[in-house]
Amino acid sequence: MEIKDRIFVLQNRWKICDGHIVYYGIRKAPYTFRNSIKLSKTVIEKLKKLDGKRTLGEVGINFEIKRLLKQKIVVPKEEYRENADSIENARFCKKCVANDYTLPGIEFDDEGLCPMCANAEKLKDLKAVLPVISTIPRNKKGRYDVALFYTGGKDSTYLLYHLSKELGLRVLALTWVTEYMSESALKSIENAKKIFKDVVFIQEKPKREIMAKIYRKHYDLAENTCICPSIAYVLFFNVLAEEKVPYLVLGNEPVQMHNVLFNNISPVIAFDPVWQKIGNFFFNLGRILTFKKPLTGGKMQMYFTVRTLLKGTFWGRDAEGNYQNEQVLNVHKALKEAPELMMPFERSVKKHCKTGNIPSLVHVDFDKTADGYVWEDIKVMLVKEAGWVPPAADNKALHTSCKIEKCKEFSQLKRFKEMKSRTMPYSAIELSLAVSAGNASREKALEELKNNSGFFGCEKESAIMTQSFSSD
Repeated sequence: MEIKDRIFVLQNRWKICDGHIVYYGIRKAPYTFRNSIKLSKTVIEKLKKLDGKRTLGEVGINFEIKRLLKQKIVVPKEEYRENADSIENARFCKKCVANDYTLPGIEFDDEGLCPMCANAEKLKDLKAVLPVISTIPRNKKGRYDVALFYTGGKDSTYLLYHLSKELGLRVLALTWVTEYMSESALKSIENAKKIFKDVVFIQEKPKREIMAKIYRKHYDLAENTCICPSIAYVLFFNVLAEEKVPYLVLGNEPVQMHNVLFNNISPVIAFDPVWQKIGNFFFNLGRILTFKKPLTGGKMQMYFTVRTLLKGTFWGRDAEGNYQNEQVLNVHKALKEAPELMMPFERSVKKHCKTGNIPSLVHVDFDKTADGYVWEDIKVMLVKEAGWVPPAADNKALHTSCKIEKCKEFSQLKRFKEMKSRTMPYSAIELSLAVSAGNASREKALEELKNNSGFFGCEKESAIMTQSFSSD
């Protein structure tokens, strides 16, 4: 039978979206980071006619359709892939824990590898969208050399230990106290205050009625109330600027940084230090032409971070097919519900960003500083050296400081599976990346995925979440 006489359909997980087709999943190489394809109106109309009844000849073939056939985006009806209905029936990557149940639409190459494992060698030198630093000089203009957002979790506790004990810096640890903080995280913070005597700890907790408005709006948008660490910028930006703290270091481990690539939040080019410098040059050229002080490395990233919280996405729209941070966009919309928080923040941002008196937002490569950031080894070290208290759940190593982390995982999977959101479940990607990078064994990651994630229900945690914005 000739191809024109066969019935073809748009493959599962592809969606027609205003002049584009968008893939809700992760494609195999060489198309891993090409999840959005712009098409002509003619082809869009042809795709709408692929209803499982018409032959390809009836719909019509042109060069764009041929390209979609070659990439197996348009496929014979019998090759249409159904979603996995359970973890037991899922297809797994041969190397890590990536599977097509917790990551609907993930594709595997001919070797049975997921895109995270298949691209591991290509991406190993790409560390962060922020400037990566290994040394921090003494701050001659203020009391602190560096600051961090401290949650009491594994990663921020390691960062606190590294900055204070290993580098001997004057550290400002900033904690946004929420009702979602786990008991282990709260105990870890109290222990850290006793052990790290040279560190200055500052905590802030906004009024419940203020947070209730923010949480309610965010829940309406994303079906969860997970907004960390965005409000920490709102609460502490002015402190950082007034104290002339030169660096704010993010406590993100490598797998969290690479998640933004696979989650379509940032293009690969944004991780390249050369392109980061080029972007900084043109940004500063614009500031000079408008009689503003240039911003050195990391300050540009801080500027765009706080600007996004105030104004929304930099590109000004959130249409499907664009690179965007949906989580930050939702937080921006939720924060607008609390002008009593945002108005002082906006005044501080305008004042200090104009003068350039803002900290550099930078990243530390945990793989390098810890000689391979192996989760089990790091946990043992932190218990001994930093008073860290592991979470109650055995063998949990990812996102350890929050009571409602499971809710975020559950809602991300639900919304992505239903193609209501382009945000793929963070933990599903990060656990896979951790195995590929050697941060965790496949056995440990699989145990965490099945037993300590929210992909299989989170009733208890959901009650805690919804109570935070109830009227009681």
